[in-house]
Amino acid sequence: MGEPFRVGSARCSTDEQDVGIQTEQLLALAVPRERIFIDKGFSGTTRKNRAGLDNALAAVTSAAAAVTGRQVVLTTTKFDRFARNMAEAGEILTGLREREVLFGLGNSVYDWNDPFGKLFLQTLAMVAEANLNHLRTREGMAKARAKGRLKGKQPKLPLAARKTIHRRYHDPDDDASLADLADEYSVGRSTIHRIVSGTTPRA
Repeated sequence: MGEPFRVGSARCSTDEQDVGIQTEQLLALAVPRERIFIDKGFSGTTRKNRAGLDNALAAVTSAAAAVTGRQVVLTTTKFDRFARNMAEAGEILTGLREREVLFGLGNSVYDWNDPFGKLFLQTLAMVAEANLNHLRTREGMAKARAKGRLKGKQPKLPLAARKTIHRRYHDPDDDASLADLADEYSVGRSTIHRIVSGTTPRA
């Protein structure tokens, strides 16, 4: 059997990740440059608008029908560069198996007929889901920060309430204690303590 017919899939999100690194890694894995398909600036939870991945899948589908005597392999550098959730991963990998296209992850190529390979791919999908949840949170925070929507931890009580608490606690004619104020405003004593220990709250 001849050398595998390799097609590469790469992706970078809006988190300023350099797709050039993935490209160099795919070239080192013997994927020809003309068969490397890239999605740039893609972020989200589904494969919508991922023309690069769609083109890579079309390429391996055509090769599986036309190439004889060679294995056809869809290659990616990391699982989370390939799929965005378990449902998507399962759909794509099932399609590859039906077309007898193997899946290459880094230096490894997984054979659908090998029980260990099948189990390992299922495990990869589960691990990728956990990594992607973290990535989505980080990307969402970056977007919110860029739009000025993420300004750090917000106080538990509005400014007017904090001013009232500060005034009442320091008013000799008001015998409200830390516990009384905490119960009244449904917050912890530590929150009241921070308010009354500082200067008068300001906007």
